[in-house]
Amino acid sequence: MTPALLLARDCIIYWVNVWLAPVEGAFDLIESELVRRGVELEVAKRPSLPAA
Repeated sequence: MTPALLLARDCIIYWVNVWLAPVEGAFDLIESELVRRGVELEVAKRPSLPAA
């Protein structure tokens, strides 16, 4: 049963990656066009560690 579950998991991961590839490409195109037009993009701030 375990090999079947591993195969099913791999198929799901592959399917999701294939499905999301065009979406990621579209977001990259939108982002590059915004940068070309001079729009400043908001950069996510990394959480800082508390002082020791």
